[in-house]
Parts: sequence; C-alpha cells; structure tokens
Amino acid sequence: MLSTGVGIPGALMYGALVDQDINCRTVGRCSYGDIIDREVLDMVPREGDDEGTVTERRQRPSVPLIRDLGRAFLYARYNVDLSSQGLANLGFDATEPQQVQKMDNASLENIDLLFRIGQAAAAQVDIRHFGAFV
Repeated sequence: MLSTGVGIPGALMYGALVDQDINCRTVGRCSYGDIIDREVLDMVPREGDDEGTVTERRQRPSVPLIRDLGRAFLYARYNVDLSSQGLANLGFDATEPQQVQKMDNASLENIDLLFRIGQAAAAQVDIRHFGAFV
C-alpha cells in the first residue's frame, strides 16, 4: 500500500505534463514534438489528409511554418526519454535507467553522466523548428 502512495506524486506530475503539452499543441502551432499517443500523434500539422497508418502520416511533410494556420503561438516540445530504449537511442546503451531517472541527492554522483545525456539530447534541437521567431 505504501509503495502505491509513493508513486502518486510522480503520476500526478506526469499527468499535468501531458495535459499542458496537449494544451500548448492545441492552442499553439506545434513545429516539433514526440508522439503523445496513437490517436493524436505529435499534433504537428502535416500536408494531406489524416488517412493512412501512423508511420505514413508522420512521414508526410509538415505544413511550412510560413503558412499561417491561425494559431496563437509557435510551440516545439523536446523531451528526453530516460528509458532503456531512449538512452540507447542517445548512445548510452550501458546506462541503467534507474541511474538517471531519480533527481535526488543520490543522483549527485551522476551529474557528469546526466550532463552528457543532456548534451546528446540537445542534438535534436533544430533552429528550423522556431521559424521566424529566431
């Protein structure tokens, strides 16, 4: 019972993160972001209709940022996936997720590792995602 209670704050924080991400992608013009789920995908406006598989839809070119879609702001979302697969995708195959997922005093010994993971994750940032903003 106690172990269930310990996980509640993290679940609530994750729920709030997803909620705010979807809100920003809905009100704003999403230029980049991971797939939220198989229903809404990444919410990046793409050329063509919504027919086809998830893979086919994601391979379509996004609507150029110079085309005004009437959105309130431009939004790009970069997340770092600290799962085994996410770390492997960043080149950290030998890193155990538990090593880097907790942000507490015990993680101080992993500061250098977390820094290197952050540098690798920063490579996904693309200036083109920001359109005329920059």
